[in-house]
Amino acid sequence: MSAHFPFKQWLTAGQPAEVERLMKAAAERDDVISFAGGLPADDLFPTEAMTDTLARVMAEHGREVLQYHWADGYGPLREQIVEVMRGRGVSVRTGELLITHGAQQALDLLARLFLRTGDPLGIERPTYAAAIQVFKLQRPKLCPIARSEAGLDLDAARAVAQDTRPNLLYLAPAGHNPIGDALTPATCERLIALAAAHDAFIVEDDAYGSIQFDGPRPPLRAYPGAEERVVYVGTFSKVLTPGLRVGWIVAPRTVIDQLLLLKAAADLQTSSLSQIVLSTYLREHDLGEHLGRCLQSYRERRDATLSALQEHMQGVMRWTRPSSGFSVWATLADGRSSVDLLATALAHDVAFEPGAAFFPTDPEPHHLRLSFSNLRPAQISEGVRRLADALRAG
Repeated sequence: MSAHFPFKQWLTAGQPAEVERLMKAAAERDDVISFAGGLPADDLFPTEAMTDTLARVMAEHGREVLQYHWADGYGPLREQIVEVMRGRGVSVRTGELLITHGAQQALDLLARLFLRTGDPLGIERPTYAAAIQVFKLQRPKLCPIARSEAGLDLDAARAVAQDTRPNLLYLAPAGHNPIGDALTPATCERLIALAAAHDAFIVEDDAYGSIQFDGPRPPLRAYPGAEERVVYVGTFSKVLTPGLRVGWIVAPRTVIDQLLLLKAAADLQTSSLSQIVLSTYLREHDLGEHLGRCLQSYRERRDATLSALQEHMQGVMRWTRPSSGFSVWATLADGRSSVDLLATALAHDVAFEPGAAFFPTDPEPHHLRLSFSNLRPAQISEGVRRLADALRAG
């Protein structure tokens, strides 16, 4: 199986059946260069350090890591996450923090807490495809708010808040997936004021908040007035490793208390082994130094993608210049369907993520997401060239 196609079901989340069929067929081929999935770079994982940490933790704390712990998370790790948040400009107490089985479980718990059938949900369009899936399970009324490289449509956000009075707005302020932008400070301030005025919570998905290519940006939760209005979702998956499956929620204590009941009912607790290994790693290694190496590598891969697109795609495709994250959001200039293009692309040994799944309502077929994160610059250049050939052939 190709190293670029692990987690096949996840890669096709929210995609039409035809896309799933094509991606599963491509998963068996080693010759395909894949811009699908948005996986973190496995060559950046701290494999040696994690191996040593795991062995030592098992030798020294075997009984502890194999035993149950409290549903809110391993105490030392919660304190370390408090420090990580402080480094991002967010002041939080451990009682306002819940460790989850990755950010995906965090979104699932929040959807189950805040949404019932027919409840209005303000949600960006486009947005993270797997979040759309999670929220749709609760059958809310999806109220789209346009997001583009120019930012969030504040007029649309205001209209959603005034007309539907949602309990929840789902946003990615500091690192949007799939567009790759971050909201301005002025927009962040207005969003907090809007949520306060209409008694709504903002769920801030900050999965890519630390992958900022043009300098650090504070999360929405760091802005004045956000403490009672912003529920923050963080994860170690993008900056360290997704395999440990450790994420967290920061929210007012009253919200955390309710989430704890849902968490305990769902899985009792996040893996003791994952939490203690991660806590030990964070105690003995410099996360900031590791993140610096990741940023340098991801910036090189982003720049290689933009350079290759400039060379091969002028006039046939438009694309964003991401200031954060793992992907470029592209639009086919002739308006053709990216699903139709995918079949031709696979015949040219290259794959990508069709963009329709990133739209919670009224999917637009002419977009695609090109994830550069788990490809080397030479692969990126060759993959874009193959995609250009596919466009010409189609």
